[in-house]
Amino acid sequence: MTVEYKLIIRTSSRLGAGTDATISVILVGTQGESGPHPLDKRFHNDFEAGAEDVYSLHASDLGELVALRFTNAGGVASDWLLDTVHAIRGERTWFFPWFRWVLGGTTVDVVEGTARLPQHARHELERDARRQLVAQRRRQYPWRPPEATAGLPGALDISEARPLPKDELYRNLGEGSYEVVIAKTLAAIQLHLPMLRHAWNGLVDIFDFFKGIELPQLAQRWKDDEEFARQAVQGINPLHIQLTPRVPDGMPLSDEQLHGLLPPGLSLAQALDAKRVFLIDFEVLDGIPMYRKTNDEGVEERRWAPPSRCLLFLDDTKKLRPIAIQLGRSAEEAPVFTPNDGEYDWLLAKIYVRCSEGNTHQMIAHALRTHFVAEPFVMATMRNLPDPHPVYKLMRRHFRYTLAINEGARKGLLAAGGVFDDFIATGGPDKGHVALGKKGFQRWKLLDNKPRVDFEQRGVLDPAVLPDYPYRDDALPLWDAIEEYVGGVLRHFYRTDADLAEDTELRQWWTDLLEHGLPADKLPCARLERVDDLVDILSTLLFTVSVQHTAVNYLQYEHYAFVPNAPLSMRRAPPTKKGLVGPDDLASMIPTKAQALWQVAIGRALSSFGDDEEFLLHEGGWREEYFKEAEVGTLRDRFHARLRAQLEAVKTRNARSAVPYTVLQPDRIPCGITV
Repeated sequence: MTVEYKLIIRTSSRLGAGTDATISVILVGTQGESGPHPLDKRFHNDFEAGAEDVYSLHASDLGELVALRFTNAGGVASDWLLDTVHAIRGERTWFFPWFRWVLGGTTVDVVEGTARLPQHARHELERDARRQLVAQRRRQYPWRPPEATAGLPGALDISEARPLPKDELYRNLGEGSYEVVIAKTLAAIQLHLPMLRHAWNGLVDIFDFFKGIELPQLAQRWKDDEEFARQAVQGINPLHIQLTPRVPDGMPLSDEQLHGLLPPGLSLAQALDAKRVFLIDFEVLDGIPMYRKTNDEGVEERRWAPPSRCLLFLDDTKKLRPIAIQLGRSAEEAPVFTPNDGEYDWLLAKIYVRCSEGNTHQMIAHALRTHFVAEPFVMATMRNLPDPHPVYKLMRRHFRYTLAINEGARKGLLAAGGVFDDFIATGGPDKGHVALGKKGFQRWKLLDNKPRVDFEQRGVLDPAVLPDYPYRDDALPLWDAIEEYVGGVLRHFYRTDADLAEDTELRQWWTDLLEHGLPADKLPCARLERVDDLVDILSTLLFTVSVQHTAVNYLQYEHYAFVPNAPLSMRRAPPTKKGLVGPDDLASMIPTKAQALWQVAIGRALSSFGDDEEFLLHEGGWREEYFKEAEVGTLRDRFHARLRAQLEAVKTRNARSAVPYTVLQPDRIPCGITV
């Protein structure tokens, strides 16, 4: 018996998504396959970008549809970016989400989109389609050899012979790719930059950079102690501040040095006992090679980012203030500076701390703890989980462009001769930035990315201890919403731990992750046997690629572009004595004009949203919908309702804040690491 099938095919709206190639389809069902059907309507331009095309096909009753086999005949610019297909036969509808390319000259099987664990696949054809899809992707997504990622998380192997899969290619930002944003920023600065005197004074001339682009708001207050402290709790790297019960070893500090900096009658020991003293410490830089290179003329260039540390005091108004800074670990060679020292001594000490923070932030808090620890999960998912797997459906949107931006960072920023060699203290021939990343990875565990655990370990979870901590106060409600959403979705499919044990695809995902991506000691468990552990891991991963990456990425222009606030290198060693520096010395210690240009441009590029950016709370809903199950839709709606409530809470707080913290507004948090 011949029946009619109607196919509703949606082509992506991305630039270049459409095709003029001949597309044909074979319907694959549990009772057989149809013949090939060319999808070509007369007097109609099929498969234009953003279009929805409807086709009627006649075939024998194929039973339950398992897959649609599309063939792209090829030709010039023939690749086709297919979003979804709805197939209808009478009252029965099947959903086929794809959101990937069908390349010219290829055939792909788009598997029916009902979310199922492998043990619940109802037909051998369905099981075979899942196996074939995984086998194909394993060829597309090979791991790098172990020696290429020694001491770091596993990564995608890319070469000229085996380039990045087109499904992972980087999309454009609003002004073009991030490389284009860099070029445009440099051009805008240089276009408006007057002819500067031969002697570059970065403390003064930096304002001339911003005649063609926006001036960071902190430029008018960067010297203030209150601003310095504010950046510890809502700046680019709010992950370091910790409550300290004592003065660190090797940091000689007396009540006499702090005279007038603590309330009358309060000693340093009493302040420590009262939980009013906090520490930011960049000891991870100790022993890391710094930039050192001799040019062809025999002139040596050196840069510094010392293993500095700073104590902050919570005053009677509940405001943080820095009270002591040491630019090294030795009591003999690194004096302790306080606000009681000379104006330029104290300002210079704060600048060095920000330089230390910047190098640590770029390589550990940003590159390692978000970008590179996420990549093994992307790889394991693409290599082991077929489209119908619930974990694939849950996580795929949060992995968009991550492999591309990571590869771009490795080549453009981190590689020998890359941008970081031009202006960061730990760059250069000795690859200090790579050593720093490896040192950070050695100390890191996935548990460190769980916000509540992290805050508790640092002693700053309780608002009574640290009242004004906007990063904490925004991150925790977002974590709770994410954990509820992820847990709800996973427990809908894994009713018991036995369901997890029977999932052969996820077992292979776990094995692949441990063998090539992350050592078992970096993860919460060595064996994945409990649904609770899977919820914990994927909640942490989703939080990492969305909330945490947003916190440590999108303030880069505001934080780094006004270079004296946070130079990424210092051109002279930290002073070993007090009272020796003045304004001219400061100007000669911070970055050169060329280094400052790079710092501004990179900061602007990495703070840019894409024109196709998708946010956790996205107007009109997420564009790519992988689940069709009503129960999952209810969980998604609940998630978005919690995000809307959090958005209102953030706006209410910021309305009464002198310096609003807006970076973690849910409608400005991208779903994944896209830059």
